[in-house]
Amino acid sequence: MLERAEEFRLNNRAGEEVWFRELILCILTANSSFISAYKALNYLLDDILFLEEKQIAKRLKESGYRFYNLKAKYIAEIKKYYGYIKLKIKPIADYSQEEARDFLYNNINGLGLKESSHFLRNVGYFDLAIIDRHILKFLNEIGTTSLKIKKPKDYYLAESLLKSISSNLNIQVGLLDLYIFFKQTNTIVK
Repeated sequence: MLERAEEFRLNNRAGEEVWFRELILCILTANSSFISAYKALNYLLDDILFLEEKQIAKRLKESGYRFYNLKAKYIAEIKKYYGYIKLKIKPIADYSQEEARDFLYNNINGLGLKESSHFLRNVGYFDLAIIDRHILKFLNEIGTTSLKIKKPKDYYLAESLLKSISSNLNIQVGLLDLYIFFKQTNTIVK
C-alpha cells in the first residue's frame, strides 16, 4: 500500500502526460470498475490526442467499456486542455486541495466529487477522501453513519467523518481510504 502511495507522490512530479492519463482514467472510472477503466484507457493511450470523439467511442466499445459514447464525449472535451492540466491544477492543489477539487468538479465534465478527489490523490495529494461504496460500508460497519451519497453535502459529511477518524489515527485521509479499500477488497488498484 505504501508503495502505491509513493507512486502517487511520484506522479505529482511527473509531466503533463501522466496528469492527463490520470485525468482520463478517473473519467473512465466514474460508474465503472477500475479494471474496466484501465483496460479502456490502454485502448486509447497511444494516440488519444489524434482521435476524434467517434473514434474514441469506437475504441472504448471495442475494449468492452459500457458508457463509450458519453465517456468519449468527456475525453474529447478535455483533450483541449492537454498541456495545461498540470499547469492549472498543481498551483491550486498546492495551495488548497479542496479548491482544486472544486475547480475540477465544476469545470471538467465527467468528474464528480469522488473522481475529482481520486484524480488529486493519484497525482499525489492525500488530504481528500475518495468516498466510494467501500468507505461507506466501513463507516456503516463502525456505526458512524448509514449515509448514502445523493447530494454533495452527503459526500462532504462522509468525508468529514473519515477525516475525523484519520486525524485521530494521525494518518492522511487519502491514505486511510486507500487502506480501507485494501482491507475490504484485498487489492490495491485505485
